[in-house]
Amino acid sequence: MGGSLIGDRGAYVIGAAGRLRLEYAFLVVAGVDDSALLHAISEGLQLGIAPHRVLIAAGQIASARYLALLDVEIARQGPVLPGRVTEAIDGMSGTPVEVAELARAARSRGAMPLLMTRAQIDWSEPQEVRQARAEAAANGLLRKRPAFSAGRRFATWQLVLLPVCVGLAIGGLMVIPDIALVVLAGLVALPFLGIVGLRVIALFVAVRLTLPWRTPARQPDVELPVYSILVPLFREAEVLPELVASLGRLDYPHGKLDILIVLESVDAETQAAARALDIPEHMRVVVVPDQQPRTKPKALNYALDLARGEYVVVYDAEDDPEPDQLRRALAVFRRRPRQLMCVQARLSMDNAAPGWLARQFMLEYAALFDAMLPALVRLRVPVPLGGTSNHFPRAALEKLGGWDAYNVTEDADLGIRIARLGGRVAVLPSTTYEEAPEQLGVWMKQRTRWLKGFMLTWLVHMRSPLRLLAELGPVGFVGFNAFLGGIVLSALIHPIFLALLAYEMATGEFMALPESMLGGTMMTLALFNLVGGYVSGMAIAALAATRRGNLGLLPHVLLMPLYWLLISAAAYRAALQLVVDPYLWEKTPHTPRNSGGRGRR
Repeated sequence: MGGSLIGDRGAYVIGAAGRLRLEYAFLVVAGVDDSALLHAISEGLQLGIAPHRVLIAAGQIASARYLALLDVEIARQGPVLPGRVTEAIDGMSGTPVEVAELARAARSRGAMPLLMTRAQIDWSEPQEVRQARAEAAANGLLRKRPAFSAGRRFATWQLVLLPVCVGLAIGGLMVIPDIALVVLAGLVALPFLGIVGLRVIALFVAVRLTLPWRTPARQPDVELPVYSILVPLFREAEVLPELVASLGRLDYPHGKLDILIVLESVDAETQAAARALDIPEHMRVVVVPDQQPRTKPKALNYALDLARGEYVVVYDAEDDPEPDQLRRALAVFRRRPRQLMCVQARLSMDNAAPGWLARQFMLEYAALFDAMLPALVRLRVPVPLGGTSNHFPRAALEKLGGWDAYNVTEDADLGIRIARLGGRVAVLPSTTYEEAPEQLGVWMKQRTRWLKGFMLTWLVHMRSPLRLLAELGPVGFVGFNAFLGGIVLSALIHPIFLALLAYEMATGEFMALPESMLGGTMMTLALFNLVGGYVSGMAIAALAATRRGNLGLLPHVLLMPLYWLLISAAAYRAALQLVVDPYLWEKTPHTPRNSGGRGRR
């Protein structure tokens, strides 16, 4: 094997396997087992990736040692002159011949090539470059499409709407109390009516989905694209080992996985935990420079700029996706129309011995992801995405402008933007398992953030109602307001509704004959909302829990009205935060499964 092992590509046109064996022969000289190399070449050809990625993924050689050996081999082709400007080259980006050509090009520019991994290149970037990327991640959407960002001030009519409505209500109650009460009762009933209507439709859709989901034909590994997985973490050192284990169970070639564990620069604890872990070679840690607002969507935008996959999925720290989820998502993308911009997997809770609050959360998630979202998709109504397990073609994310760093429910906002740009969302018959919050304080902070984000999302997209109507169409426009606006308004009005009902019962006026046709209509509508809202919500939850096989949750369906009162408390807390601290991201802490937090499904 004398002389350079890397030469003119044309000299080795003796078949792909033979050529690759010659290209990688320097590894055998350095001690890599020849049979392991042959296996890596064969598997690499089947997967459509370079053999060294197979060797590294199999633990046959570390990426640092591979790059060091490759650097020595490339250096044989030309002298290395010290004192010249270095140029970083991704030594993992191609076969030895391809990387050698990149090195020759660097030398032709008067630079000395330095082979590094993609992660090392990211880490070695100057601070000003990383800070500029962080600033773009925070403010890119605000600069390019300010109408879509919560960072821009809201329309004047939105700012004056609430005080005007409150003033009219107070004035009406003082001047014409009887008529004002009837009008207010009608306005209070409208948000409930929209939610009840969607729940009834969702119930019919859920009942019709009786056939088992078809398992797609397994795609050959060679046809699979590189898939990037973005996992933003903040103060999650305890669950990091389980996260790495969960992602390691994915049924996808490791050589085609690009997993980015995204950490904040101020989170020294999780960074230390990541350094202490033996993180697989197909995973890399990305540290986001500190830049306000310190939110999950900003971290996602930063990581997206560094990701190399054709498809992208977002997971949370505590997520445990079903192993074949990536393959299933790809199958949906490949058989659906071009307008499909996102595939949302279903979320389910798997707490061990959950308490009352966690069980209510489980019922709520079952109803949302197994009934409501499929109904919205069927109706072609904008779909507020879940915060995790949403899969995108990278091109679609770039067309959308990424996530809004100023929206604390960036997922819901992105779902509305997809609809506004004419895109579609599909619900994936695959589940990601999470943990439900079991402590009231943790739950309250999480729910406050969600409801505040829904308020922000509604305000952002209703800045120009006529434009929104033109983009979504009448059905989409009504569905958006009924679902997203209805969730917020019904949560705010629910306790008022119950208070008025209690007042009627206390004064003996409940079910009394109305004094006018308008009053009778309002009373009938209110009673329909009361009964229909409770029955439809509880029926959907019961059906979804039964479909999931969680029969133990069924008795807890009767306690859902109490849970809805807690949601109302969170809604008022969210409304206050919207005024005083709209971009505050209240973190939801998670516990490891093996410490009593979560159980297995």
